[in-house]
This record gives sequence, C-alpha cells and structure tokens, in this order.
Amino acid sequence: MVRNAKLVGQSIIAYLQKKGYPEVALHFVKDEKTRFSLALECGNIEIALEAAKALDDKNCWEKLGEVALLQGNHQIVEMCYQRTKNFDRLSFLYLITGNLEKLRKMMKIAEIRKDMSGHYQNALYLGDVAERVRILKNCGQSE
Repeated sequence: MVRNAKLVGQSIIAYLQKKGYPEVALHFVKDEKTRFSLALECGNIEIALEAAKALDDKNCWEKLGEVALLQGNHQIVEMCYQRTKNFDRLSFLYLITGNLEKLRKMMKIAEIRKDMSGHYQNALYLGDVAERVRILKNCGQSE
C-alpha cells in the first residue's frame, strides 16, 4: 500500500518517522538533508554517506563520523575526519587501528602545519623518542 500510494508531502514522511519507521520514509525522500537525517536515524551509513557527499557540509560529516564510530565503521570515520580536517582524532584513529604508516604521515603533516602540539603528540603515539627530543629542542630555540 505504501509503495503504490506515491507518498507526497512532509506530513506523511514525518508520520512514518514519528511512528518508528524512518527506513520506510527514507524510500520516499528526495531532499538530501532529510535523507541524511533519516539515514542516520535508522543506522543506514551507506545512504547517509551518499547524502553527506551530496551536501558536503562540515556538520553532516561530523554527525556521520560519530554514527560510523558507534557502528565501528572506521573507514567512514577516517573519511569524515579527513573531510573535517580533524587531525587530532584522525591521528588517534590511526593509533587505535594500528595504522603506523598513516600515523607517520600525520606527524609530517603536523610538522608542515607548524602544529608543535600535534607533532609532539604523534611522535608520542609512535614512541619516537628522538623526534620528541628534536621537537622540544626546536621549541626551546624559538623563544
């Protein structure tokens, strides 16, 4: 009945959502913002990702990253952190997933950005004592 009725209007979509059927309402929504919200509500990361790409809004990427993290989808979390330039969280994600190669790249990025705190934090995550000493020496010379 729902599929053949050609649902139109926000009130019917809102009704479906309110009654606990956001996944049904999702099939009839064309607006990307609404699709994004409904997809997050019913935990459909793939549709939320498509909508986030279409919207390309920092707030959407942050919300998607939170939901993907709760679901354990670290590939999408990584993409979200990259899109929002959330370097601290991205470094920590690489640490907990054991991706030391990308963690080293994050350390280089922090050095290029002249982010001493981020640079030191990444060196700490990597257990690179020599790099930490070098950073501390450079900090003392710049004063």
